[in-house]
Amino acid sequence: MSESDSIINVMVGAIFAVAGIAVLAPTLQRIFPVTQLAQYLEAQAYVGLTDDRVLTGTPTMQWLNLISDPPYHPWITAYFFNDGPHSVFIGINNPDELTQLAMGEDKTVDMTGADRRIEFIFYKCNQGERASVRAIGKY
Repeated sequence: MSESDSIINVMVGAIFAVAGIAVLAPTLQRIFPVTQLAQYLEAQAYVGLTDDRVLTGTPTMQWLNLISDPPYHPWITAYFFNDGPHSVFIGINNPDELTQLAMGEDKTVDMTGADRRIEFIFYKCNQGERASVRAIGKY
């Protein structure tokens, strides 16, 4: 077999491989769901919108689910200001990692470079206390 025959065999094999992938593509997409990756990347993208909320902290743990509830998109940054009259505890994505925010204090959370954005915001006050917190998120 000559060198030109082997090049032709490689080219024919490549053509069959490409044709086979084109025919199998729908099946491969069902086996390896690329749409999950696309949805993940879409959720990480910056839309350019702002979401303003007023959170009323009570002794009962409460939370915002920004994925399953409006805006159906995680925040990239969040700004919190405690209008009081008491302290409030705030957790980002994890209810076991609460940070105290005293009356009159503010806090900015920036998840720009993080693998995970702000998907959940947990908040609560001490027993017998209440607090009003302004939350501004950008997504």
